Amino acid sequence: MSDTIHIFLVDDEPDVTRGLSWLLESVNLQAEAHQQAGSFLESLERHSGPACAVLDLRMPGLSGIEVMERMVARRPDVPIIFLSAHGDVPSAVRAMKLGAFDFLQKPFNPQQFLECINRARLGAVERHAEWLKRRDYDQSLARLSGREREVLELMLDGGSSKEIGRKLDISPKTVDVHRANILRKLEVANARELTSRFRAAVKKDS
Repeated sequence: MSDTIHIFLVDDEPDVTRGLSWLLESVNLQAEAHQQAGSFLESLERHSGPACAVLDLRMPGLSGIEVMERMVARRPDVPIIFLSAHGDVPSAVRAMKLGAFDFLQKPFNPQQFLECINRARLGAVERHAEWLKRRDYDQSLARLSGREREVLELMLDGGSSKEIGRKLDISPKTVDVHRANILRKLEVANARELTSRFRAAVKKDS
């Protein structure tokens, strides 16, 4: 497994982050520890590669849930493991609904923690790749007009110019003009390259 997957530890108790850092170092994994949610979010903003995060559920200032809500908006690809000493079932349920990767109650078995980290790291690369495709697609859409976006979606569904024209109530020749503009604006050579590049992102969003 790649060592480029960044591990963030976020807990307001230094003893906790220190202990988890030592545990990870025992299996040759490095982690970046934060005692404040704000500093973690700033660091995550600067980090562009795959990562996973271990968050304490209850922290002063921003709670773990509030941090996760911000992460879902900024970096939804990062798997989040929540830690809690409170056995807070409602918060655990809310965290899982938001997409938390796992939830561990303190005190937990060190081996259980390491297994959870390894599972999160295994999924981090794929999630990051999917997020990059989605981000690329969203940025590309911003270059297109509203009509071009409609044509693009139908192109990615495999529609011909005649079929697209029928659905949008425009002529096939007009569709062809939109097709050419889409390929030019998105800097792809042909419809096959367009489909290869963007279809996975569209399916993920649907």
